Amino acid sequence: MNKVKDRHSLLVLIVLFIGYTSVYVDKYTIGISLVPVAQDLGFDPSQKGLILSAFFLGYTLFQIPMGYLNNRIGARPVLALSIIIVGVFLAIFGFGYSLLFLVIVRFLAGALGHSGYPPSVSNYISLHFPLNKRGFAQSAMLASSGFAAFIGPLLIAPLLVYIGWQNTYYIMGLIVIFIGLCIFFVIPKSTKEERQNFKQKNKVPFSELLRDKQLWILLLSAFFINAANYGLTSWLASYLNEARGLAISQVSYISSLAGLCILIAGILGGYFISRFFNEKERLVIFAFSVLGALSVYGVYLFNQLTLSIICLCLANIFLIMAFTTLMGLPHKLFKQSHIATKYAAINSGGVLGGFFAPMVIGDLVAATNSYQTAFLFMALTFLISGAIALAVKKTNNIAS
Repeated sequence: MNKVKDRHSLLVLIVLFIGYTSVYVDKYTIGISLVPVAQDLGFDPSQKGLILSAFFLGYTLFQIPMGYLNNRIGARPVLALSIIIVGVFLAIFGFGYSLLFLVIVRFLAGALGHSGYPPSVSNYISLHFPLNKRGFAQSAMLASSGFAAFIGPLLIAPLLVYIGWQNTYYIMGLIVIFIGLCIFFVIPKSTKEERQNFKQKNKVPFSELLRDKQLWILLLSAFFINAANYGLTSWLASYLNEARGLAISQVSYISSLAGLCILIAGILGGYFISRFFNEKERLVIFAFSVLGALSVYGVYLFNQLTLSIICLCLANIFLIMAFTTLMGLPHKLFKQSHIATKYAAINSGGVLGGFFAPMVIGDLVAATNSYQTAFLFMALTFLISGAIALAVKKTNNIAS
């Protein structure tokens, strides 16, 4: 197998990391961007929810076709094209003038851009990195989520304030398109033989997916934990601005602090769980889900802003700890040859939760004219995810 040479592997990792960061910056900052967008175009909470959810619907529907395309033409062109398309639709978003226009743009950004990048990265790492370096490479990619959640608000908020949301999206689009071009020129090609070997190695009958009870349990748990995750990240900025009366600059600092907690929890969480709670993952998920539910409702419950921010940080830490533990279970529950396909199915369920939650929260806020129901909803999704995880078999009873 044509492994990435050591002298080149660091550059490849950096470029892939930057690509992943740009994807997550788009995901995590749309909530902040929609504050001025809604003010300019007169959108109510329900309409904002439609814009947020449209992205995840496109993402969910096109994950499987993008995976198929990946196997057909290789990871490199899909990686580059996905990021370029993300950049194009970021720029097009800046021309937004109506609800329908922005809904379509976000749907297409999720469908044609975002859906192709994560599976292509996993595919590329599996094909080109030695076995002893794949764990580090995958961990670095996952860390980009927390890094983007930390740095994204700090970069985007000043632009929104000083040059407006339209110009901000034009600039973001051009930068991301440039990143996509860098990926195309830096990433080596995969051979046809390598793609065929990867496809055969990870082929799982569809009937096997339908019959696997543990797969469905993990998928449903991922659905609800991601409903809490994307519900919180999508609506936090609007809540802080509308209910707490904070300026966009203040919102960005709080969002960035929450992102820093995500980054730290993501880096340390896996080690913490494997070191102290090995074989007790389902109980860990349940415990952190309960703590997350209490914390996320505390964001709304406490009138004092400092206490609310502390609850926000705790909610993000508990969420990432639960999610990291949940997404580590496929490696303990499934055959090695089935992990990639079943992991993708579980991830699809999680993304579907991202479609479901922002729209529901928007309708709840519009119907009640209060964010209390929104935070109760997020707390409930935390609890449901944890309760479902209790149905997972004990991992020490699963044959390797």
